Amino acid sequence: MASLTEVFAIESDRATSDKWNKIHLFKMGDFWRAYEWSAWLISVITYNDAARQATKDRKPLHVTRMERSDIEGTYCFVGFPVRSLEKYIPTRENFESIDDKHVVVTITLPQPTDGSELNEDLLVTAVNQWREGIELKKKKKDKADSSADDSMAGNQHPTGGGILSQIMAYPLSERTAIENIQFIQSLKQQLATIL
Repeated sequence: MASLTEVFAIESDRATSDKWNKIHLFKMGDFWRAYEWSAWLISVITYNDAARQATKDRKPLHVTRMERSDIEGTYCFVGFPVRSLEKYIPTRENFESIDDKHVVVTITLPQPTDGSELNEDLLVTAVNQWREGIELKKKKKDKADSSADDSMAGNQHPTGGGILSQIMAYPLSERTAIENIQFIQSLKQQLATIL
């Protein structure tokens, strides 16, 4: 996966209208992860209330907001199993593979209901309001005692992938024994890079 610095550069480059509807997904083990603008596109546009009502579980996608370690500020992300792409992004115009761990999904943005044109200011305002509405996940104070816990949750290591959230989100009973073994193997590989 690209470094978080590279991901933030991609997500902040939304100045032209041809970039407003691009969802950048980064593969981490058996999960896709989307950050910032891409996370907003998924949680608000493609997996909104109407889309959720068409699924079996109907649970909203969990969005995490954390403090950045490189600069002052926060970032948001969502993650979901690779096999669930159709669920979280049910309609799309294009699917482009950048490499084996980065894809770009192009979607159609809905037009404003008041008849106005979509513009960068309108979208930036919407994304910022969405971000501010997400509760900030606090880091633990004592890093020496909690480094293992933070690594397991994906809070310290940029490639940690939120291992606990992956385990919680994995539909164990819906998968075959081979798929479950592959999932466990991917977790072991992720842990090996953290520890």
